[in-house]
Amino acid sequence: MKLTSGKRAGITIALIVAFTLSIMHLGNVRFLEILEQKTLDMRFLIRGPVQPGPETVIAAIDEKSINRLGRFPWPRSVWGRVVDRLTEEGARVIVFDVFFTEPENVESDDLFQRAIMRSGRVILPMVFDFTETGYKESGFTDKKQDYMAASAFSLIRNTDEPFFPFKARMVLPTLLRFASVTNSLAHINMIPDVDGTLRWEALAIDYQGDFYSPIGLQAAWLYRGLKKEELELDFDGSVRLGNTVIPTDEYGRMLINYRGPNGAFPMYSVSDILDQTLPAGTFKDKIVLIGATAIGIYDLRVTPFSPNLAGIEKHASVVDNILRGDFIRRIEFSVVFLIFLFAIVLGVSIPRLGAKAGAGLFLALFVGYLGTVQYLFAAKGIWFNLVYPASALFFGYTSQTAYRFFTEERRARDIRKMFSSYVSKRIVDELIKDPSKAKLGGDRKEITVLFSDIRGFTSFSEKHQPEEVVKLLNEYLGAMTEIVFEHEGTLDKFVGDAIMALWGAPVGQPDHARRAARCALAMIDRLKQLQAKWAAEGKYVIDIGIGINTGDMVVGNMGAEGKKMDYTVIGDNVNLGARLEGLTRQYNNHIIISEFTYEKVKDIVVVKELGSVTVKGKQKPVVIYDLVGLQ
Repeated sequence: MKLTSGKRAGITIALIVAFTLSIMHLGNVRFLEILEQKTLDMRFLIRGPVQPGPETVIAAIDEKSINRLGRFPWPRSVWGRVVDRLTEEGARVIVFDVFFTEPENVESDDLFQRAIMRSGRVILPMVFDFTETGYKESGFTDKKQDYMAASAFSLIRNTDEPFFPFKARMVLPTLLRFASVTNSLAHINMIPDVDGTLRWEALAIDYQGDFYSPIGLQAAWLYRGLKKEELELDFDGSVRLGNTVIPTDEYGRMLINYRGPNGAFPMYSVSDILDQTLPAGTFKDKIVLIGATAIGIYDLRVTPFSPNLAGIEKHASVVDNILRGDFIRRIEFSVVFLIFLFAIVLGVSIPRLGAKAGAGLFLALFVGYLGTVQYLFAAKGIWFNLVYPASALFFGYTSQTAYRFFTEERRARDIRKMFSSYVSKRIVDELIKDPSKAKLGGDRKEITVLFSDIRGFTSFSEKHQPEEVVKLLNEYLGAMTEIVFEHEGTLDKFVGDAIMALWGAPVGQPDHARRAARCALAMIDRLKQLQAKWAAEGKYVIDIGIGINTGDMVVGNMGAEGKKMDYTVIGDNVNLGARLEGLTRQYNNHIIISEFTYEKVKDIVVVKELGSVTVKGKQKPVVIYDLVGLQ
């Protein structure tokens, strides 16, 4: 099947859009990746908060506690009392998001150390630095701490797979006296994306060949009472915690399925824990995360739900993710396929559809894809790429529409240039609206042609000044042209004082013969008005004859392409129309129509039969009629 130029252009544009977006996708263009991350944030907001499980609570270092216990940081003895209270209340896991990197006085440190030993369920933090310089003056070190190794992953699989975890240069460890009696050490690093939003949790950070997990993962491990070998790092894209498989990317990161904005988890003031004002059993079998929520401590993070979420609430979301198993998985494998699919669907469809139908198709695909992506996220926990396939739809549609607009605008200019001097403005507008009505190549169709000529014009022009001749002729031709246009005829040409007009082309007109007949009668009526005016002005009074014929004619643009082209008709039936106009002098009347025209208008006109004439191209004589008026 041969494609039109418009359809070929549509497919070409579609392929250009698809290849461009695919290359950008494979090249991971930073701006579009940030935009994709922002769409993930929007998906969280549309989905809304998720009710967390009952296992995780927060012991908050809040304004109330600071007012009650004094300026933060507090003495280790306070933390020893907190650990004792939570242990007595039956907390299953106690996790600190508070640093203990420098010694205090011996008595206070002893109290805290003994509380950790009595509890047997405490996880303490450490933080890594990824720069070469670090902050050695603040306690960071680039030395390997042997006591940290016990908290690293002991089982690692598929080590030959590509894996690019964050590689730490330095570490700020917990004091040895505390680290030696705690259940585990875990990192509290939070690594935001380039736009500053925290979306991932690094489940494995490489420090001097060992891989360390975050406090959220360690808390879930301890809560479930698993053995150390049941916590496994797989370079092939996962971390296994017992029977739970946590999906990770090539950097060892887990997408955080945030539970909501601030306050998604139960929070209890540290001061209330110490004062024992909370109901009994509040912390029974709970994972208690201890961290700052007070604004003045500045442990706030930008997340999809909030611009100032307390870091401890992020850790709580990670714990709940792991316990619930409702992880978010990012899927990218079919993005290029969708880019090509959407671009080509629009490239094939838009050139074949009208503007409204094309817009409807685009909106249906665009809204449908947005809805599908949101459903996959909210119901299935799948982060499917939105930006690139949606861009394929958007740019596919806009580029196709822009091409159509400019080509149609150019076509409209061509049609207006070609026909504005031939036909009325309404017909020009109709041709622009539907260019298929103007077949600009040669075409054979039934048309009615009208010829009119001024009688004795040659004699008149020889006897009068050129200025007077031109003025009179212009007045006459202007009046007759208006009438032709009023009857939606096509003004073919002026030949000196003669007018040639036609009906049925370029726009099809089923009643073309009727229009021509009415036009001829209107021309005679207008001529009579002009004759009266000229007579009153003492000017020469001209008279005309009109011939009309209907039949098959060849119509189209004819001439020398690129130099001079005219839209006109040719054929024997055209010649007959011209011959009939000449016969008006012989019969001394104004309008003669052929039998072929008469057959199409006989129910609306009054005529007198004039007889038959033989003309070139016709084997038998043609009956002709004097068109007198309308019935």
